[in-house]
Amino acid sequence: MGTKSMFAIRAIEPSDAHAVASLHAASWRSAYRGIISDAFLDADLSANRFAFWQQRLGAHASNSFGLLASEGDVPVGFAFAFPNAEPTWGTLLDNLHVLPELKGRGIGRGLLAAMAKRCCQVAGDEGLFLWVYESNSAARRFYESLGGQRFERRIVAVRGGGEAAEWRFAWPSAADLLEQIG
Repeated sequence: MGTKSMFAIRAIEPSDAHAVASLHAASWRSAYRGIISDAFLDADLSANRFAFWQQRLGAHASNSFGLLASEGDVPVGFAFAFPNAEPTWGTLLDNLHVLPELKGRGIGRGLLAAMAKRCCQVAGDEGLFLWVYESNSAARRFYESLGGQRFERRIVAVRGGGEAAEWRFAWPSAADLLEQIG
């Protein structure tokens, strides 16, 4: 494990769309190589993700929230969630990304803890879940180390063409996840 980071976490604002898109693109290029086509990852992924985040953070974003981690003025990671996404599973953690070169420094864990606290505030004791590509073994190990349980496997279409298997990881509540994080 690398050196611990000194980072701050705050709510994502619409004006953060460029920073979040850049983080998202860097993370995808690192973690999803071999899952998502190289042609898609090597194209203008930052512009693709910017359009996505500009829309997601736009005027109709009241049913979601995100957190941005920064070291000084430099964004280094983010998380994004949708409370009450599914009656059975609860809040969907749709994104958790850290700059690839900073993984292992506690940023992802810090974002997940802050996200769990926020979920407790906005969604009470409902569950928390996310989807992880089966071949993303580093992410699967990370969530398993924090008590995430695998519940369901599905095959999905991936951006740029093709299909991949992914697993639903879930916690009974955000408070349970927070307890696992310590």
